[in-house]
Amino acid sequence: MLHWLNYSACALAVGVAGYKLFRVRRDQRALGLHYLSAFFLCLGSAMAIMAHPTLDLVSRFEPVPNTARFVGNVLEMTAAYFLGALGYTVATPEHTRRWLRRYGTILAAAAVLMATMLVAADTTYTLNFVNTYSTNPLVVGYLAVFFLYIAVCAVAFTRAVGRYAAHAETTALRVGLRFVVAGAVVGIVWAGWSGVRPMITLLTGRPLATTVPIGSMIGSICILLWLVGATLTAWGTWLAAPLRWVRAFIRHRRMDPLWMALRTAQPQIALMTTANALSNAEFALYRRIIEIRDAQLTLRPYAHPAVPQWAGPAVDPATLEAAVIAASLIGHAAGRRYDAEHPFHDVDPSLASESAWLVRVSREFTRSAVVARVRERAAEAAHHPTG
Repeated sequence: MLHWLNYSACALAVGVAGYKLFRVRRDQRALGLHYLSAFFLCLGSAMAIMAHPTLDLVSRFEPVPNTARFVGNVLEMTAAYFLGALGYTVATPEHTRRWLRRYGTILAAAAVLMATMLVAADTTYTLNFVNTYSTNPLVVGYLAVFFLYIAVCAVAFTRAVGRYAAHAETTALRVGLRFVVAGAVVGIVWAGWSGVRPMITLLTGRPLATTVPIGSMIGSICILLWLVGATLTAWGTWLAAPLRWVRAFIRHRRMDPLWMALRTAQPQIALMTTANALSNAEFALYRRIIEIRDAQLTLRPYAHPAVPQWAGPAVDPATLEAAVIAASLIGHAAGRRYDAEHPFHDVDPSLASESAWLVRVSREFTRSAVVARVRERAAEAAHHPTG
């Protein structure tokens, strides 16, 4: 029995919905999170109702057989309705109201139609509803309306959010949206599998039986992807913290050769307090970038004006910057100030971009044959100014 999956999914879905609603309880502009919370509330409630123990319990009191199943199905359709609304709110918010009106009307009509067909089918309560009544045209019609509505909403969400996800502002949001889109795609597969199976049975007279509960497994995967995607922005940052520390620590160490050379020439660039790379690698990296940039500004007038010609026209920008630094250190040591213009390479002013760039410069500073050649030419020019 897999009914524990239903109750677990219900608890997780309601928990996620409560968390999202708590975050935006005072922000009426966050319609997307309201729709996402409504989606999880409806989906979690449907999963709880569709669990076998719940169906068995309610069957003793329901006025029409399989009423609890009908309520669960309508809640699943309502969840799909809010999922579509979420997609439009994220990608094209100006069309959200039109979606709500149009598909809300379709949802109400579909629910009335399904209720009519269920009553007319004159079923009796059974847990194996789909297989038992797959030869009943009214029940197959009921299931077709149910799965078609869910598939249409999932396709609309996938199309809307799939285009937006690639342009999301943060990595966590982008990855989270892709998980949710993947969940919607799996939801389409689930709707297709669950909807086509009774139709095949109705047309062929042969039940499409399987040894494993494929529909339940696909549905569980779908819900899991949705839950991961919806909560990734909350726990993804925490999970990525060790990775950020490792990257910052490695980049901090890779700048050592360049920083040591600059600090030897300009001891005053080192700030008064020392940042510990082990305890706070990102802050230490930030401090190191500032110190290197300060030294570059101070030493740049000591770089010979011919450094670009010595390096060559096809030289890599990082190699050229390393060559300018090397030449400026030699000019500073010799007391030769040239006041030549050596503009900095344009780098995005972020910790990630600046650190990646200076790691490249540090590597070229210590390994490049071009930089070694520029050092020799700079030394000759500094000691033989008229040569």
